[in-house]
Amino acid sequence: MARLVKRHPSVKVLSAKKIHSTVYLKSQTPYVSALKRINKFLENLHRSGSSYVAVLATGKAVEKALSLGCHFDEHLKKKVEVLTKSVEVIDEVTEEEDECDADTQLKKRTISGVELRIYP
Repeated sequence: MARLVKRHPSVKVLSAKKIHSTVYLKSQTPYVSALKRINKFLENLHRSGSSYVAVLATGKAVEKALSLGCHFDEHLKKKVEVLTKSVEVIDEVTEEEDECDADTQLKKRTISGVELRIYP
C-alpha cells in the first residue's frame, strides 16, 4: 500500500494594493533577485498606496527572508519589522491499494512562517 501526498499551496486573497507591495519567497528564489524585487517595490510604494513592503516566507525560505531583512536594516538603513505567522495548508493524501481503488483524504496542517515589513 503506497501513500502519495500532494501538497497544495495556501489560498492567497490579495487586494490590488497588496499585489504591488507583497513579495513571496520560496527556497529556490535567488537572493539577488529578491533584493532587486524588494528595491523595485520600495521605489514604487507611493503608487500602490501602501506604507511598507511585506516579504512573506515559510519553511526553508525563512532564513533567506531574515537575511534580506538584515541587509535592508544594516546596509540600507531601512526600518524592518519581523512578525511570526502560522499558515494553514491542505495536503491531499492518497492511499493506493490497487490501481483502480484509491482512497483520497484532505488533511489540514499548520506551518510556521515569517513576515517582514520593510519601510522606506
